[in-house]
Amino acid sequence: MQFASFDLGDPAFDAHGFTFSLQVVTRENVCGIDPARTSARMEDGVFVVRAAGLTTAGGQAPAPGAAILRVTPGRPGQVRVQAKAKAAQRVRCVKILVRGLAAPLALVDDGGERGVSPAGEILAYPNRIATPLLFVRSGEDLLGIRVEDERVREKRFALAVERLGPRTGQGVVECIFDEDASRLSHEIEAPPLVIARGADRAAFTAEHLRFLEVRGGLVPWRERSDVPRWARDLRLALTLHGMHWTGRIFLDYAGMLDAIRFVAGRIDGRHVLAYLPGWEGRYYWQYGDYRPEERLGGEAGFAALCEGARRLGVHVMPMFGGNCVNAWLPRFASLDASAYMKSATGNRFHGNQPDWDFARAHDTGWQAWLNPGHPGWRDDLATQIETLAARFGFDGVFLDTVHVFVNDPDHSVVDGLRALCLRLHRAIPNVLLAAEHDFDALLPLFGLFQRAYWGADPAWTAPYAMRFAHLCEAEPEGRTGVHEFGVWRSSGAAPAGEARAGYLPTIAFQDDTLARSRAEVERVIAAAARG
Repeated sequence: MQFASFDLGDPAFDAHGFTFSLQVVTRENVCGIDPARTSARMEDGVFVVRAAGLTTAGGQAPAPGAAILRVTPGRPGQVRVQAKAKAAQRVRCVKILVRGLAAPLALVDDGGERGVSPAGEILAYPNRIATPLLFVRSGEDLLGIRVEDERVREKRFALAVERLGPRTGQGVVECIFDEDASRLSHEIEAPPLVIARGADRAAFTAEHLRFLEVRGGLVPWRERSDVPRWARDLRLALTLHGMHWTGRIFLDYAGMLDAIRFVAGRIDGRHVLAYLPGWEGRYYWQYGDYRPEERLGGEAGFAALCEGARRLGVHVMPMFGGNCVNAWLPRFASLDASAYMKSATGNRFHGNQPDWDFARAHDTGWQAWLNPGHPGWRDDLATQIETLAARFGFDGVFLDTVHVFVNDPDHSVVDGLRALCLRLHRAIPNVLLAAEHDFDALLPLFGLFQRAYWGADPAWTAPYAMRFAHLCEAEPEGRTGVHEFGVWRSSGAAPAGEARAGYLPTIAFQDDTLARSRAEVERVIAAAARG
């Protein structure tokens, strides 16, 4: 986190047991409210701050604009905070600061309690937290903080200790509400912020989930109409690694089918999902241009794989990049610049940068991260998937990295994903849509998720989705196949082959996995067969 070298001088207001300040961030500057043109009073039990002007430069210069802050009491110890603002420039975000907190601060989540870094810490929704809900320990008090937004807009929660001014040494939580960059204007209205002292985590979380179910479309997994009936019978997932980025083949199509036959000889095939990363050729390098790879067996080999699996009752799920392509491929020679994912101010997003070529430079300039909200790119991807599904008959589709969110001024990422999912459901009968990682707005769109061991599943998501192991996991010796990690050993993660509620035991295959780890493979299959 960065801080000013001077006190910004924001006026603070005590309301219903909390202390608040307000800032307005335009595309050009950060503004505070002008104390000389601000009133604060109770209006029918609601504490209302009305600012008829703004300031910049820590109060040195006046700025045109206005703001309103309302603090409404709710349950004991709980308030509902709402803010509106307008400015001469387009407004990017509004910030509500919760001040006067006992320091140091600590974050409390499913994994326990951990102190906030002395340098400060930022939690961003949806890229770091799966829903705008968090719990903060301040001295002996537990604060619950959540946001009720009917739209998917970025929120950031910055936790720090104040460094300058009369509140030096006190804790502060900045609750920052971004406007959708495609709708930026001179005015902004933040969604309601709910804050509770002495919060009961279970009760406060349940309140938030009720909001998500009513307004966000969350439905328990067993009641979901978009999950095909066959998916409810799954007991085991297989990750069948195809071709590495370097072109090294782990399993060709015949090898994948051999692995499927081995498994289906020990468990009813209808209980098995075969997930295929690197099936289209060089992993990631081929992203965006999907077709069977000649070196893996070509169209005939892929057709034989899909047909052979189908005869055994096994469900095949190829992997597709949901927002990432190789821009050096011929089909992207004239790529529309507005298709690229970008920030609210136009910085092009470049996502992960694996060291695929081992140059130790992490230089992946050939990768382009595209917004599924862009109609042309979305149509291109959907058409490729639909054409392949119609030709080869697979009945699952995995979309990689679709959890990546940017506040793109050209297209809404989530609206684009929603349109893509609706189209695939219409085009492919009884399709199971799966994705990497998740946040609250993706849970209604995908019925199956993988989340790597270093990002624990939020407990509240359990009723709404089924999970299986990340593609970098589940190989008995810890080898990650097409994934860039090489070899891993997770610390404290649940074994990928173990059954637990809401999770499909998973076993991953490289070319020699069965020969090297047959006993472990047999054990996982047998456990899955027992249900």
